[in-house]
Amino acid sequence: MNTGRLVEEVEEDPFAYLPVLVVVTRPDEDGVPVIEDCNDRFLERLGYDYESVIGRRVTEFYTAESAANHLHGGYERARRGDYDREERDFLTADGNVISTVVRATPRRVDGEVVGVIAVYVDVTEQKWREQHVNVLNRVMRHNIRNDLNVLHGHAEMLAQHDDESVVESANVVGRTVERWLSLTEKATEIERLFEETTDRSAHLPKLLHEVQTAVEMGWPDATIQIEQQVADVYVSSRLSAVIDELCENGVKHTSCDSPEVRIDTSRVDGNWVKICVTDEGPGIPDHERAVLRHGEETDLVHGSGLGFWLVRTVVRRIGGHLRVADAPDGSGSVVTVYVPIVEETNNGDW
Repeated sequence: MNTGRLVEEVEEDPFAYLPVLVVVTRPDEDGVPVIEDCNDRFLERLGYDYESVIGRRVTEFYTAESAANHLHGGYERARRGDYDREERDFLTADGNVISTVVRATPRRVDGEVVGVIAVYVDVTEQKWREQHVNVLNRVMRHNIRNDLNVLHGHAEMLAQHDDESVVESANVVGRTVERWLSLTEKATEIERLFEETTDRSAHLPKLLHEVQTAVEMGWPDATIQIEQQVADVYVSSRLSAVIDELCENGVKHTSCDSPEVRIDTSRVDGNWVKICVTDEGPGIPDHERAVLRHGEETDLVHGSGLGFWLVRTVVRRIGGHLRVADAPDGSGSVVTVYVPIVEETNNGDW
């Protein structure tokens, strides 16, 4: 906050370099919070100068919905120290909405609560991205998928044509449609994983067995071999999507008539599990390794690229990390996933 305000003893604004909006309030005669001080980022983001906001009610800068939420118990909770984390939307001087997540704590002088210090994290861009992703997912799930199924049906009919050139074109269309259908399924799976707000524990041996069964049912000629070295260990249930994706990728992209994927597990450093998924495929291309290593998606049309993005994102979300390398004999790839061991929870575990 600027020199000359509530923190005159601080030569430099301690919040100047933080990506947050800070507001110090006190209640007016009606018990409604008014702004007693704020940082420069609050002023810059909302488009006001210092003199024009001091002494005004905080609710004057909120949208109508946020103002109502604030007046219906929000300020009292903050003064009591019971305020956790809430969403508030500001309206800028030029009429734009800024979305924030706020944490508020009581401000005390000589032990007496005289107001509140509120710290707002600007999440406007994140909100917009989430909305865009949700719209794209809905379009991907419904409109595009429905049209792709129609195209796939017509491609199958054309594949029965007497003209070999028509059959060849129909097969190209069919393969292309199948790739896009796989992409829509992966997008739906990603949305489902990220809609889950709580993590469940899963018994690792049982999780691997479930993945093994699912992949071998989907690919009857494939074998998923589990070299189990870890027992009575629990991990995040989200790991299932990771192992399933790595196994399916190893099965789909091999020229073997009877592809095999091996899963080796071991316990490392006491509280971690190491899971190696080895396939017999042609190896993971450099642009897809970039997805696993750095999260750089360069080829969304190729369904496995989005799948690798899912793998890396989920592994990081559950606190793990991964490595990718060529198989020791030069044929195939090895993706090694390290994930933390978690406590067993009574939450409908597998």
